Amino acid sequence: APTPRGRKTTRRGGAREMPTASAIAPHRRPLLPSFTSRARRVGRGRVRGAGPSCYGQPGNDPGKKRPSIQSMGSADRLEVMRAKPLFTIGLFADAQYADKDDHERPSEPGRVKRFRASADRLAAALADFRSKSESMACVVNLGDLIDGYNDDDVAALVPTRTGPVPAHLAEKSRADLRVMRSVIRRGVGAATPVYHCVGNHDCNLPREEVCEFLGNPRSAAYFGVKLPRGWRLLVLDTTEVNPRYETPGSEAQALGEAYVKSAKSEPGGSERVKPWGGGLGPTQTRWLEKELELATERNEKVIVASHCALSRTAARPGMSAWDADAISALLEARECVKVCVAGHDHPGGYGRTLVPDREGTHRTFGRVHYVTLEAMLEAPEGGTSYAVMEVFDHEVVVKGVGACTSRRLRTSKRGVFTGVASF
Repeated sequence: APTPRGRKTTRRGGAREMPTASAIAPHRRPLLPSFTSRARRVGRGRVRGAGPSCYGQPGNDPGKKRPSIQSMGSADRLEVMRAKPLFTIGLFADAQYADKDDHERPSEPGRVKRFRASADRLAAALADFRSKSESMACVVNLGDLIDGYNDDDVAALVPTRTGPVPAHLAEKSRADLRVMRSVIRRGVGAATPVYHCVGNHDCNLPREEVCEFLGNPRSAAYFGVKLPRGWRLLVLDTTEVNPRYETPGSEAQALGEAYVKSAKSEPGGSERVKPWGGGLGPTQTRWLEKELELATERNEKVIVASHCALSRTAARPGMSAWDADAISALLEARECVKVCVAGHDHPGGYGRTLVPDREGTHRTFGRVHYVTLEAMLEAPEGGTSYAVMEVFDHEVVVKGVGACTSRRLRTSKRGVFTGVASF
């Protein structure tokens, strides 16, 4: 039979030999290139898209070159094996914005309140949070969003209010609050909720007005929200009980005044009950007990956020909640509580409450971690202070930015293998 034009066949021993692939299409390359061909070309800088991160790429700064992920010993190979958090939470505390000049504390040289800088600092922090929005469940403001204005006499034996804050001072506080609400609305995406703890400076306006204006769930000062992967966030209001922050003439104010008088009559009471503090009222305490009971039934893990620290170990004297001992005892009694975060004490802090051991004869550190974030307000000039909380199965990592301290906190029981080092 005739052969196709351009092809040659030969006969050996009477059998016809089929044409080879190179004879049919001599211009084609082999179908299986060498495995080393691309690596060699990357090393010579001839692969399109190899990027400036590879060695040998021409025209790049040698100090910025890194091995490609295919290179032996490349640290990037480990990145794909690094554990990823279940979710993250953006945290900041004590922005305390005001249209005021900077103020250095006379009694503490070097501690400067940079009021006007707080708006830009918060905007930058929210931009960072937004860049991580894929894993970020929410952002939590730990209180004192504004500095506020009042005419209170904090030197009185029982600081309280006999009437509302004067209208001209309240309007200045509202103007500052509008500035910060605008920063928050521009700074975060619609899919990332922002929850607000009420701080003592925020209470220069009625707390109900502040919570509604900022958009807390149901305009509440304390509430709970569901987080991903079996976690729950409880936001508490530690400005209750303080008569300065209750409605003048109300029953709550009368109870607060009685509490302050009684506390100051006890040894050390004046040091514990400062005029800028507060605690949980009886109604909120009962609500907290019920929430912890429900979280236990649902097998949820709980993060608690508040303005004042809920353990005396996490703040300087007079800077934790007035009833911190009772609150921390309640939290320690529930295995579901893992971490409590707070603000208020500007230098920041960390602690764990001392609790009775199993035999009841000694005291040991409790399970719950109490973290106080450093204030955004007092970060050094040109600096900032905020954190991203990364939540894992067996630990919580607080990644501080600027003046904020980073911490790694184990949340699983001792004696249970977790793959996480003991600390």
